[in-house]
Amino acid sequence: MVITLGVILLFFTEVPLLDQLELKTYDMRLRALPRSVPKHVTIAAIDEKSLRKVGRWPWSRATHAELVRKLDQAGARAIAFDVFFAEREAAKADSQFASAIGASGKVVLGTVFFLSREDVRNISPKTIEAALRTIEPQAISDINVSGDPAAKFDMPEVYGVIPNIRELQSSAAYTGHVNVLQDSDGVVRRAPLVLRHDGRYFPAFDAQVARLFLGVKGITLDLAEYGVTGVKLGEREIPLDEDGRLLVRYRGNDGTFDRVSIADILENKADPTLLRDRVVLIGNTAQGIGDMRVTPYGKLFPGVEVRANIIESLLEGEVLHRPDWVRYVDVLGMLLIGIVIVGLFGRLGVAWQAVLAATLVAVYLFGATALFRNAGLWLNVVYPILLIILLFTSATLVRYFFAFSEKRYLKLAFQHYVPSAVVDDLVAGADTLRLGGEKRDLTVLFSDIRGFTSLSEAMDPEALVHLLNEYFTAMTDKVFEHGGSLDKYIGDAIMAVYGAPVGRREHAALACRSALGMLDVLDRLHEEWKPRNLPPLGIGVGINTGQMIVGNMGSAERFNYTVVGDAVNLASRIESLNKSYGTSILISEYTYEIVKDEFTTVREVDVVRVRGRQQPVRLYELMRPERFKSITWFDEYRAAYREMRDGERTKAHELFTALHARVGDPVSAYHAKVTKYPARRQAD
Repeated sequence: MVITLGVILLFFTEVPLLDQLELKTYDMRLRALPRSVPKHVTIAAIDEKSLRKVGRWPWSRATHAELVRKLDQAGARAIAFDVFFAEREAAKADSQFASAIGASGKVVLGTVFFLSREDVRNISPKTIEAALRTIEPQAISDINVSGDPAAKFDMPEVYGVIPNIRELQSSAAYTGHVNVLQDSDGVVRRAPLVLRHDGRYFPAFDAQVARLFLGVKGITLDLAEYGVTGVKLGEREIPLDEDGRLLVRYRGNDGTFDRVSIADILENKADPTLLRDRVVLIGNTAQGIGDMRVTPYGKLFPGVEVRANIIESLLEGEVLHRPDWVRYVDVLGMLLIGIVIVGLFGRLGVAWQAVLAATLVAVYLFGATALFRNAGLWLNVVYPILLIILLFTSATLVRYFFAFSEKRYLKLAFQHYVPSAVVDDLVAGADTLRLGGEKRDLTVLFSDIRGFTSLSEAMDPEALVHLLNEYFTAMTDKVFEHGGSLDKYIGDAIMAVYGAPVGRREHAALACRSALGMLDVLDRLHEEWKPRNLPPLGIGVGINTGQMIVGNMGSAERFNYTVVGDAVNLASRIESLNKSYGTSILISEYTYEIVKDEFTTVREVDVVRVRGRQQPVRLYELMRPERFKSITWFDEYRAAYREMRDGERTKAHELFTALHARVGDPVSAYHAKVTKYPARRQAD
């Protein structure tokens, strides 16, 4: 959750880059809103055509007076001037214009501008006070306060105003400020519908136009302890943020609203349907005389069309808003995302983590877009998506780090016990490898040196150690060559496991191939040792296949990866029986049933009940054909063995004795000896 809390902290800190990115996502959502044709506002355009016919800007107040009269005659419901008249002209022209405004009764003028603290530094207090008295009648008088009426909230204030000249100001039905706000990227997305000045609240030009159009006597301002909540135009509630700002719901590109050239209005050439019962908004669209804004729809967007979008939204009741409490919805969303991801990521692989992350991004974007489209509510999407990306990335990196550490551990732990190829398989399959105890079907091989005690007594200790090192190196190489894992050295014995830690389906055959390879490499060692007068060694190998427990075993501080179980003990017992039968490799019936199709020089040796087991086990010798001049005597051996199993001990004795005398078979010698007695000896 540290990352989640960190992103939330960044959210409240307001990182400029991320906040600007959020503004761009807002623009995308705004442009994706369904577009409807505006039906309340027509722009009376001060365009190039008007400038050519009426003359260069600014025009005479007499021309504006004529325009008001023409619009009255055309049946306009509200005449709104997005034009400022802060300076006097000829007295007669100003008087004509004031008279026309007063006679109309439906003209709204825009107060030039509310000023910031820096703007009023060079303006005298008397001028500021006089300007305030001029606009005082327009202050909102109907204010509803919920909660503590004495509460003071942090709302930006303005410190002065430049109004229209007094005659025009007093003649207009209403006046309002025309301030707009640029975000950090210079784009106009918000307009203050209410501004606070000297303890009073003044409505925007757009709200006054909507008020006049709707026939509402007054504007009601709703305040709470934390700031502005909204305004009411009659029964129509307009939600605002705590600073009294409205998000501009742009209807489309420049030119979305109907435009009529003022030249056509003055010449009675305008389409009357575009003027009757409408707000006629008078403003500049010619690029040469300024008032161009940057909006989500373009860099050269006439300011008068920004006002048209605001007025249309107020009249339609379709407004966008982001009150301050939405920030806490954003935070709650991020907390839920963090809880979901932290709770589920640990149980999923990287692929499913990516699916979950993508799903959360899609769901959040869908929800934010749906709220924006249907409720006009602006939820932040950049910080929650950043949180999802960071959580997914960190989880992937942590998983990679631990996987790398685990693979490194595996490589260090097993490189001395399994061949390098098996180590690579272990590392590659670390995600699926289980290093805890588990029951599996495996094959175990035990190998032991015959007569080692006598050998160790006869040799110098250093020479003995050197001999054993050569022997163990050669034998271990054969184990590794056939995919086995070295479990341990037990004195002069070797214990190897096949099928673990990496699973191998043919583990029984691999163990048998290793055993035969051990005998081959032992012959090579004997040839190398002869010039050094080193004694030859004899070995016995026992192999068994079955279920056993495999895993890390030992104390908390020291443990080994090994196998335990009855099947392991049986392999050890089988290896020791080589001494009795004079064999080199003995395998159990469980191994034989698996490998019998691959190895043909295998014969049944005996059925014995080994120490520690009640169930007898059938033993087979895995033979090397090249060790005998001929193996045609196999049929004779099987016939003698069959006689012994059928209870014909005398006949079996004769056959085994003859066979041993002819081919020197040690197993026949063993059975020739035991068939002399009436009862069969049980091996232990």
